[in-house]
Amino acid sequence: MRRQVLFLLGFTFFLMLAVSVPAQNVAPDVVYHNGKIVTANEGFTIVQAIAVKDGKIVAVGPSREIRRLAGLRTRQVDLQGKTVLPGFYDNHIHLGEGVQAWKGGLVPAASEWLREADTLDKLLAALKKRAANTPKGQWIRGTLAREDWPNQRVPTRWDVDKVVPDHPVALARGPHTLIVNSMALEKAGITRETPDPPGGWIFRSEDGAPNGRVLEAARRMITRVIPSDRKKETDEEKLARYRQHLQKLAGLGITSVNIAGLVPQDLRLVQELYNRWGEALPRATVMVRVRPGHDAYDDVELGVKNSINEIIGLGFRTGFGNERLKIGGIKMSIDGGMSAPVFWSVKPYKGRPNFYGAQRIPDDAFYRVAKTAHEMGWQIGVHTMGDGAAVMVVNQLEKILKEKPRADHRHHLHHVSVLPPEETLKKMGRLGILVASQPGFTVGLGAYAEEALDPDREASQNPSKTLLNHGIRVSYGSDGAPYGPLVAIWAAVTRTGWDGKIRGPGEAVSLKQAIRMHTYESAYLTFDEKTRGSLEVGKVADMVVLGKDIMEARPADIRTIPIERTIVGGNEIYTAKKPAGAAAIGAK
Repeated sequence: MRRQVLFLLGFTFFLMLAVSVPAQNVAPDVVYHNGKIVTANEGFTIVQAIAVKDGKIVAVGPSREIRRLAGLRTRQVDLQGKTVLPGFYDNHIHLGEGVQAWKGGLVPAASEWLREADTLDKLLAALKKRAANTPKGQWIRGTLAREDWPNQRVPTRWDVDKVVPDHPVALARGPHTLIVNSMALEKAGITRETPDPPGGWIFRSEDGAPNGRVLEAARRMITRVIPSDRKKETDEEKLARYRQHLQKLAGLGITSVNIAGLVPQDLRLVQELYNRWGEALPRATVMVRVRPGHDAYDDVELGVKNSINEIIGLGFRTGFGNERLKIGGIKMSIDGGMSAPVFWSVKPYKGRPNFYGAQRIPDDAFYRVAKTAHEMGWQIGVHTMGDGAAVMVVNQLEKILKEKPRADHRHHLHHVSVLPPEETLKKMGRLGILVASQPGFTVGLGAYAEEALDPDREASQNPSKTLLNHGIRVSYGSDGAPYGPLVAIWAAVTRTGWDGKIRGPGEAVSLKQAIRMHTYESAYLTFDEKTRGSLEVGKVADMVVLGKDIMEARPADIRTIPIERTIVGGNEIYTAKKPAGAAAIGAK
């Protein structure tokens, strides 16, 4: 009898062990506990712990309960009370940009010799020094940091001529403008009699002489006469540049990116990038760029034909790929940008009664290319900075959707920096057209809007709240102006520009809304809301560990909150360096 009792007691103890210690094939790979984990689900639930298995979340809840799920080989990470958010999803990047630190984020890098040229005097001094070390007659080329130049006088050709009379000069200020000198204009054959090309402008002085600023399609008149003396970049060099860029974005807490436009020829390189290093990089969705308009073609009909053939020849469509790398939408750009500024406006620019900005792609050209993409099952995403661009695109998409209805198309507008008219906003809400917004534009580009918009329109530039009030789904990203989700969230909540000026406080959103738009809504933009964007069971374990509690921080301090860890699928792809003697988040 005593043996039977001992056997029963032992068997009962064995059963208890079997229940309390999971078998290793079902136990989590890692448990993160003792944290303030903001799930960003619909109710914005906050939990203490998350269990991860095979890269996906298998449980969330109190630390004590989640730690009980651990097996003998489960890695346990003590978060030491740190705040955790879903990994940030940037809805608009351009892959491979060199970047430099700026205002808590990253911006596309200026040329090394122009890094400190943030005023006209410094720029002219840098040009003079560069010319002294360049053989006469050779081109001097460079890139300015556009964020440093709003509300400053942009140099004319005559300013540049004073310090560089014997070299042709071409300086890019953002992606829409070149600043050139007289010798560059001469080599391009541009005179006071030269007409503006379709979709481009040669800015002029009061007497009609070109003043040294060429915009949009007019840039090609310059670039086509610059000798191709630069060494052609190899595939390995390009891959290294892509990888380095994505690694820097991981350091900003970014776990997913929407690459807003690669030409079809470069898709193979991105595939190779992720075949080699994908496990250590943010997840990527790649939009395919087609350029049927004046920014690429003198003959738009040829541009339309080539763009349609490119789309047909791809052989796949939106959604092709896997959780690490997949194909997104077709990308087109309708108008110019804010930094020139040359966005397409419904109303004339302030102080320029006959200027409405750039329309890169004519209405019918856009319609034909977009209709082809839509009918083949593609999602469509369109660069629309100005309200004029938004009106045209929404009208054409309305026509396409009426001719061939498609549920859950998720066509979208990128930027929407100038609030569209009420009629267009209502159409967007009714048609389910999304907005991929970049709140950091308020920081980096907001001052440029003052050059073009009257005060009433400036107050609603780079909108968020008005879009939401019209039932339009809005996601957040950067377009590199600047990169940095915390800068974007700070800008969305405070509406503060780089110069400290508050711009359009009526368009501010709440902190929870801003976090949700930089996580869940960006995932929704790319049809990924069921697998990422919030920290819920069944979704991928993509997280960012913050150095301070964003939920309790003063709004003004949000952009300077440090990123401690960036985690993709339960694996760290970025860990901040700790000062000597500092306590690290511990793993057991």
